[in-house]
Amino acid sequence: MRFRCALLTLASLSLASAAQAAPDVFVAYPENGHRVAHDHVILEGSVTPGASLTVDGRSVSVGADGLFMEWWPLKPGTNDLRLVARQGGQSGVASLRVIRTAVQATAARPTTIDVQSAQPRERREFWDLAGDAPAERSVELSFQGSPGGRAAYRLGKFASGPLREGPAGMYRATFVVPILAQLKEAVFTFTLTGRDGKTVTAVAPGRLSTGGGVRLGTQNPGTVQGLGLNQSTFTVTDLEGRALLYPRPGMGFTLVGRQGQDVRARLAPGQSALITAEQLGITPTMPKASGALQATGGAITLDGVPQLERPADAAAPGAPAEFPSAQPSDNPPAPSLSPAPAEVPGAPTTPLQVRIPLGGARLPFRLEQEDGGRRLALTLYGSFAEPLTGLVGGDPLLSSVEVHPVALDVTRVTLSLNQTQAWGFAANYDGPDLVVTVRRPVALSPVRPLEGRTITLDPGHGGSQNGGAGSLHVPEKNLVLPIALRAAELLRGLGATVNLTRSTDVTLGLYERGLSAEATGSDLLVSIHANALPDGRDPRGIRGPEVYFTHPQASALAASILAQLRARLPELGLGAGLKPGADLALTRPTTQISLLVETAYLTDAGNLRTLHSPEGRERFAQAIAAGIAGFYAQQVGRES
Repeated sequence: MRFRCALLTLASLSLASAAQAAPDVFVAYPENGHRVAHDHVILEGSVTPGASLTVDGRSVSVGADGLFMEWWPLKPGTNDLRLVARQGGQSGVASLRVIRTAVQATAARPTTIDVQSAQPRERREFWDLAGDAPAERSVELSFQGSPGGRAAYRLGKFASGPLREGPAGMYRATFVVPILAQLKEAVFTFTLTGRDGKTVTAVAPGRLSTGGGVRLGTQNPGTVQGLGLNQSTFTVTDLEGRALLYPRPGMGFTLVGRQGQDVRARLAPGQSALITAEQLGITPTMPKASGALQATGGAITLDGVPQLERPADAAAPGAPAEFPSAQPSDNPPAPSLSPAPAEVPGAPTTPLQVRIPLGGARLPFRLEQEDGGRRLALTLYGSFAEPLTGLVGGDPLLSSVEVHPVALDVTRVTLSLNQTQAWGFAANYDGPDLVVTVRRPVALSPVRPLEGRTITLDPGHGGSQNGGAGSLHVPEKNLVLPIALRAAELLRGLGATVNLTRSTDVTLGLYERGLSAEATGSDLLVSIHANALPDGRDPRGIRGPEVYFTHPQASALAASILAQLRARLPELGLGAGLKPGADLALTRPTTQISLLVETAYLTDAGNLRTLHSPEGRERFAQAIAAGIAGFYAQQVGRES
């Protein structure tokens, strides 16, 4: 009897101990040791439900599910935070170090120069000074030093000049390399005379050299993937770093200098661009004495037929053909599409293709969609042996082709369409020509508009890529996957073929997702994510859905999905809504409508709880599927 009582006592103590276990403290963001250049940080995570929480002794609001989100103030330097959760007489403790970095002003005395701040830091080479405009020969000089002093620079034994101060302690000047300058590994030496009367010097690490002659750069084989991904990896930018164009295999550039790891190309007189040197094969000299890329020019044609001739099958637009499987290639052909059955007798069964005669020259070009999708503007950089000519007519989708020389060695070819183009476009070299390919409007069944259409859904992140922090122990990748899977199920029920970039927790490369949509000939690429704020943004009141897209062809779909998200999940808040002109890897692809849906904010407690609940995720899936279905329904009759 006593033995049995002892066992019961031990069992009771065990149960009491389990009931009073120390509560858990989980910090989802920031990670320990995080460095932030702002005076606050978003402190988010969760504790065991029912527990209270203090941070450095200050009580923090905790939801019934244990979720906490705080806009936490930081002092300069190291912040060692102590988080204590309490429940049933037990405590759980977590320590978190956050380092607030701050730029320290240089003292007025003694006079000093911060050598690490001295600019330029990059090597600069000028291979053709005579062809450069003053802005292209400009070098920005600067350093941080004691305020209130007098500063000057000297370039070797060649030139000197003053630097102006502003703001306090920051000294700046612009040096324009003279056309006749002959420099080899020249350096800038700075002097600063301070309030204490002392003079100090510092040398900028960047070297300047001139001469060497114009060179030819050619986009390396195998670097560019697909037909219209527009990878940021190979972006050609202006001198301020803004994207100018996305190269294609074999694209040629007139190279006139080097800036750090980049080479500088002259697209046209006075218009320079920066290109990562590693992506190019560089020929020591240009093949032409003129130092300019030159194409043959002549008449623009449709599918090899002069525009004045009307194709026999061009009576009316019909069902679209799809872009083919796009595999990386050293010199892929121009986009050519497998024909789809024509739904109108005599209708074209292949996409519109406009051929620009280049005579084999691989001129740099930029292709943009304008006027809500009714125009495609092709900008070509280089000269033509004879002018390009374009004629009106020749295809039921094409209203006109107009050619405008806009500057020396810059030509604009505008394709005006008879209706809004909303299904995909691309451009690539094909033999001696550059071919612009335009997908034709879709002829849809009024009863089941999605029947036979192919849609790519991309659940964001996956595998080693968690995405945004999950304060309730579920990261972004695992919140969006079930939404995408359920939306795919709903769309298949409406007759669509759905291509999922991932259906499990696997790691995908960023551009694999766009290639997947291209390879399957999809109408749409819809990438599904959850939003989060960067450091320095106060999260209070920022919530709700956002839809990002780059090209006008995606605007109608984006609006349809946003309207459904707002209607079916009003508790999220209106959000910032549509985000056109986005510069994102998953919105830049042009071969189909491409957009990215930020369903809700992980940094808003209410939004996160909706994402975290099975019922909320069902409504997200319903909204995305209904938005897509509504977009197709809008096209019925419009595209026939």
